[in-house]
This record gives sequence, structure tokens and C-alpha cells, in this order.
Amino acid sequence: MGWLLFKPDPTVKGNFPIICFLTGYLLPAVVAHLGWEDGLGGLLYAGILRALLFQQSTYCVNSLAHYFGDQPYSDASSPRDHTITAVLTFGEGYHNFHHEFPSDYRNGVKWFSYDPTKWCIAIWAWLGLASRLQRFDENEINKAIVLQKQKRVELAKKGIHWGVPIEQLPVYSWEEMESLCSEDGVARQLICIAGIIYDIHSFSDSHPGGKHLLSASVGKDITAKFHGGLHHPAHNLLDNLRFGVLRHGGKIEN
Repeated sequence: MGWLLFKPDPTVKGNFPIICFLTGYLLPAVVAHLGWEDGLGGLLYAGILRALLFQQSTYCVNSLAHYFGDQPYSDASSPRDHTITAVLTFGEGYHNFHHEFPSDYRNGVKWFSYDPTKWCIAIWAWLGLASRLQRFDENEINKAIVLQKQKRVELAKKGIHWGVPIEQLPVYSWEEMESLCSEDGVARQLICIAGIIYDIHSFSDSHPGGKHLLSASVGKDITAKFHGGLHHPAHNLLDNLRFGVLRHGGKIEN
């Protein structure tokens, strides 16, 4: 009967259910009965319960692995890499990779990915029992990973306020900036860095160098001072402090 499984024969289709019953249910019951006189236990645990757990684990590939896990290669459809499903199905749970690179003999492409199926095929190839193993080019796999990360970065950027774009800022002359700094009753502290005017009023109290140090720079072009320092904690804040653009550049002080 085992020979019929590998020989193209029209009788295979008719014999297959019989083979499944004999090997999946009757054989465990007979072995348990002859070994320790517990045929019913062999049928229940090694037969029915085993088949139930095996089938449910297999179905997890098309259920859990489409709802839980990561999508490191593509999010065009629902398949995901789900480690728990991979453990239950001997590697089949790396479903996102399988859908993106279906002809690759591997499911868990990374060396530490739990994928006994991949390891068995590789061993068979080493022993000469398998050949022409299909693998996608490593560059194409890395390309898919990078593109997916770029998507996530772009999505994360949408939730961050980056300040008014430079091209939308009003343009001021140097004299206009100085006059705005000297207006009475207006809480405005303007500085210029590389041709961009910033209002540092909201940041002056929290400046790590002290409020007085920052106040001494109001109304000045501090490009050289800003880029010449050892620490630049304000770099991440400048975008949201933009006030305007200085016409004809600035007056850089040494």
C-alpha cells in the first residue's frame, strides 16, 4: 500500500482513505493493544486526539497566521509571520514570507527561525535525496524588508507634527526681524540659524544652558554658534519653532 502512494496509479485515489484509516487509527490501536493491552487508549490518544490536534494546528495557518503576527515582507494581503503557529505546524506559520516568496523551499528564512521542514529538506539535499532547492535571491528578500519598513516609517511620520514647511513661511528682512524682537508687549524672541528665523520664546525656560544664555542670542544670527557647539538638544525642536525666512540670508557672527 505504501508503494501505491508514490506510483501514479488511478487506484491511489480509491485506496488513500483506506490507507489513512489503517495507519492513522487502526495501527496505533493495534500497537497499544499488543504493547500494553490498551487498544482503546491507542485509538483515542495516538489516533483520534492526534488527528484532531494535527488538523487544528494545520488550520491555524489559514486562520491565526492571517490575523496575528508580523508582516515584514508585504502588507498587500493578510498573511503574517506568527511564531506560535510556526511552532505548532513545524514552520508553516511563517505565512507572510511564504505568500511573498511562494517558490522558496523555506518558510522561516532566518537562521534562528523554527522551521524543521526547512532543516529536513536541507539535510535531504546534503544527502543527495533532494535537489534543485528553490531559494529567492537574498537581495530581493532584503528589498522587500526595506520597502515594508519605509511604509511603516511614512505611516509613523503622518502622526508627527513637523512644523510649518519652509516654503510656506513668511519672508522678513533683517531690519523687520529686529523690529519684531523690540516690539513692546509682544512675547517674541527671534533668532536666525542658516537663514531661518525661529521664535524660541516657548523653549527659553527649558533650555539646558539656562534662559539667560539663550536670551543673549535674541535678535542675532547664531548659525556659527549653533553648529559649533558640542551638544545640539535643540535640533529636534527647531522644526516646530519656525517663524519665518530671512531675506538675503543672515548676518553670521564668528
